[in-house]
Amino acid sequence: MKYSKIPLSQTVVTLCKTHNVKHIIISPGSRNAPLTIGFTNDDFFKCYSIVDERCAAFFALGIAQQLQEPVAVVCTSGSALLNYYPAVSEAYYSNVPLVVISADRPKHLIDIGDGQTIKQKNVYGEHVLYSANLKLDLKEGENAHIDSERAIFKSIENKLERFLGLQKDIQTHNESEIHDALTVSKLNSGPVHINCPFDEPLYETTEELVINPKPFKIKSREDKVDRFEIKSLLDVWHSAKRKMILVGVLEPNSIEAQWIQEIADDDSIIVLTETTSNLNHADFFPGIDKLIAPLDEEDLKALQPDILITFGGLIVSKK
Repeated sequence: MKYSKIPLSQTVVTLCKTHNVKHIIISPGSRNAPLTIGFTNDDFFKCYSIVDERCAAFFALGIAQQLQEPVAVVCTSGSALLNYYPAVSEAYYSNVPLVVISADRPKHLIDIGDGQTIKQKNVYGEHVLYSANLKLDLKEGENAHIDSERAIFKSIENKLERFLGLQKDIQTHNESEIHDALTVSKLNSGPVHINCPFDEPLYETTEELVINPKPFKIKSREDKVDRFEIKSLLDVWHSAKRKMILVGVLEPNSIEAQWIQEIADDDSIIVLTETTSNLNHADFFPGIDKLIAPLDEEDLKALQPDILITFGGLIVSKK
């Protein structure tokens, strides 16, 4: 199989595979060529090429929302990843596991007028659950420039040993950051950002996998229930004479039909839903605004429940 020669690219692709991130939406560019090479040459991945970055990100968002599993969108450096921002913010507020993987230039090329270069570190701020800022491979760019870390090789005899040691530290850091980002996206259902600096050459390939990531324990979601808290809530629920349930965004078939019917049969419960709730029953009220808008203060007071239960995602209604 064909791989990019760049260890960081191999690491990103390998760990995406380990974490079962199958769907990869790729935006065009040169800086992300190592990632494109890695993903498209592995039959494990289902790759899509979408030219417009905004469209690409929302396409990825839709797949992730439908499958309820992390989906990656990959772009080149510079303003390309800013075009993902609308979808990233949507993923954040809708709890969708979107994984943004951006290629970046080495840090010595930032803020010196180099094209397609912006400050990509933590670019999405608080609209992502995790920002993995990866490090440039020493092997990849050892002749491209001399920075403070690489200058030390001139003054030591065992420079090869030191070089390999630094590269090992970089590899360990990158593996840990990628693993943490993908784990957070899956367990907490939200967007994460993985920023990957690549130095030229970008298009060289190899038949050899030069990295061997250490095994990580892949965690699964565990919903812990506090039995004491549940009992106290049930006591409140059963003692209430007037109950209201407000349902936000839900995936189809999130609630089994028997429980929907049981709620509908209870005359003490009013259920308010929206189109995006995907919770349909003849005894539920799907148009919140239509129901509430004509009511005056006296009617609203009469409608006020003893207990209100809300679940699901965002509510469109402003009433």
